[in-house]
Amino acid sequence: MTTWNQCLPFAINVSLALFLLQGELMTSKSRFTAAERADFADQVIDGGRTIREVADECEVPRQTVQNWVKARRNERGIPTPRPGSGASTPERMAARQERLEKARAEFEARAEKAEARTASLETIVARQRSAIAALKETLRLYMDPDGFEDGTAAA
Repeated sequence: MTTWNQCLPFAINVSLALFLLQGELMTSKSRFTAAERADFADQVIDGGRTIREVADECEVPRQTVQNWVKARRNERGIPTPRPGSGASTPERMAARQERLEKARAEFEARAEKAEARTASLETIVARQRSAIAALKETLRLYMDPDGFEDGTAAA
């Protein structure tokens, strides 16, 4: 007869094997090869693109791209710069300022178009109100033929 103590090592091995197999089954394969991830990371490291741009293109979270960049920096032996440091900061600030100025110019152009359209619509509304007032007066006269100022009745 087999005792519990004899079965315990076997049960532990089976449980461990199932756990490892489940972990194997639960992991999903990356949509990108290691070479593609390295290429995306190199684009960020070399300053050609931002993490946000790569993340948006690849449709992955920014943290994922940050992990790719960190791993690639370690592979290439490049130290990770502190946030806000590095030679690219002034260039990025200049690019940001250009984007803000462009957005402001676009906003002002849209605002001018909206103001012109508003003025046009106000003119149309004034004409329609005038037409409605004339139609109301005509309707009043037809509803009350005795109301003509010259005393004649409506035909």
